Amino acid sequence: MKVNSDFFPLTQIATRFVDQLAQCRRLKLKVHEASEHHVLIELPYNSELIGYPDTGVIHGGVITTLMDTASGSAVVCSIYDKYQSLELSPTLDLRVDYMKPAQPNKPVYGFAECYKISSSVSFTRAIAYQDSIDDPIAHAVGSFMRISPDMIGDEFRQALLGQQPGEDEGSHVASLAVDTLSLDTFDLKPKDIKELDVKEIVKQATELNDFGHLLGHVPYTNFIGMNVERFGDELVFRLPLKDDNIGNPILPAIHGGVIAGFMEMSAIVQLMVFMNTSKVPKVVDFSIDYLRAGYHKDSFAECKITRQGRRVANVSINCWQTNRKKLIATARAHFLID
Repeated sequence: MKVNSDFFPLTQIATRFVDQLAQCRRLKLKVHEASEHHVLIELPYNSELIGYPDTGVIHGGVITTLMDTASGSAVVCSIYDKYQSLELSPTLDLRVDYMKPAQPNKPVYGFAECYKISSSVSFTRAIAYQDSIDDPIAHAVGSFMRISPDMIGDEFRQALLGQQPGEDEGSHVASLAVDTLSLDTFDLKPKDIKELDVKEIVKQATELNDFGHLLGHVPYTNFIGMNVERFGDELVFRLPLKDDNIGNPILPAIHGGVIAGFMEMSAIVQLMVFMNTSKVPKVVDFSIDYLRAGYHKDSFAECKITRQGRRVANVSINCWQTNRKKLIATARAHFLID
């Protein structure tokens, strides 16, 4: 993709912002453009992000992370241009509509714009695509809470402005790595793609009461580190504390996209186990409300299948940390099943 960042003076601020987030560095996200109106970010293909092993398609949670990051970056740039001030705006809610799967072995681009800034909330819209923005993979709308610039901290502010004394070159490694990265590194050959016998995998996991056997077939679950345990007729999903999942280095807190991906995958496993699906359910839409910060600690999720049709299932998901009654996020999603 050919771009010229010289036309977009806020590209460096957006790049430094993204490079500060551990999860974004691990995903090797690269900011191509950033202005007061928009941000364009590239996500290179990586076999570790696969959510559908039989096709090589990356997990929907990765697409959500890309659009959440692009949207948050757009808010940072818009506020900086309008007020000459840096603010760190956490996601209040995000709705993602998935239109088609991303093709394997190709990068995905996230284009986001902040179209409205009020005194307390900023509003965004975003598109994920590969070959053309007119042929989107997914579309998202979100809202982000504005927080006083005083809460961002001098160290983080200086890092975004490139003013940090004795700056560690390591903070730029992620963005530079994408420039030289060959997609052949993650090329998924046809021989690597195997059709999964989902029913047999679920049967074995249930009989052994070891759902690590099931999750082990989905690289993205290993990428974020999630696991699951069964208690009678209930599944409890766990996202262990992991430095790579941090999205807010100040609190620190888990990246909102990781929380969303964790909750989406939890719903998929819930459907596979209790609906006896013959294929991995495909997400149609995913809507999440962030209720409080997801701090850098273990997180848990539980799911409820609220509606079942012949081809479509609706699932509600709750996520918490230390107290089940104090949710950090709640989500709802539709999935295509058999």
